[in-house]
Amino acid sequence: MNNYFNYFTEVEEHFSRRRGKNLLVSPLDWCLIEVWRENSIPLHVVLRGIDQSFETTQRSQKRAPRSLFYCHPAVLEAFEAYNRAMLGASNESTGESLPQVAEEFSQATVLDYIHLLEDRLHEHSGEAFRRSAARLAALRTEGSSGSEMDFQQIDRDLIQVGTMLAEALRDEISRDRLKELRKLVREETRIYRKRLTKDVYTRLEETYLNRKIHALYRLPEFSLLGME
Repeated sequence: MNNYFNYFTEVEEHFSRRRGKNLLVSPLDWCLIEVWRENSIPLHVVLRGIDQSFETTQRSQKRAPRSLFYCHPAVLEAFEAYNRAMLGASNESTGESLPQVAEEFSQATVLDYIHLLEDRLHEHSGEAFRRSAARLAALRTEGSSGSEMDFQQIDRDLIQVGTMLAEALRDEISRDRLKELRKLVREETRIYRKRLTKDVYTRLEETYLNRKIHALYRLPEFSLLGME
């Protein structure tokens, strides 16, 4: 449950089980999961919050949460309780283990995926794509030179490259097109605005806008999760 790369899939599968339907979370909810992970909310705490959210709706006989957005307050409450319980504790005393590397990853498959990302970037012209492809090439060279590969660091580096690319492309997209994308993002994240803090909502909005920009150029996932 502490597996770094299982964070997204475990949350998605747990939510689907509680809903009783074989459904996938939305791209927007996927961004919310990313925010939870960036805020270092442990996976088991997120799952606990989801359970608490469903239990609350069952007791009040309300409709079950239709998206992870409705579980966010309960996840924050569970995280606050977790932090209080962890005061003065350490990983050794609590039995918490550090994230483990996904067993299905290998150096060869990861290098192949980075190469795939490079090839996809080379299909486009422009400084932003050239610089991003160069970053990926350097990352691939570094990964090829060592006997052991830090998959978590590679994943963080890929996310950083994807973010850098999306932000650079904002200057290349026409002002009207970018304005249209921002408007679409605001419309689709409207229900989140009232329930999230300003900082969390801003990060969610920016992450979702980056995904829209990647989709506009039909780019793959800048994360090892894209290998799935």
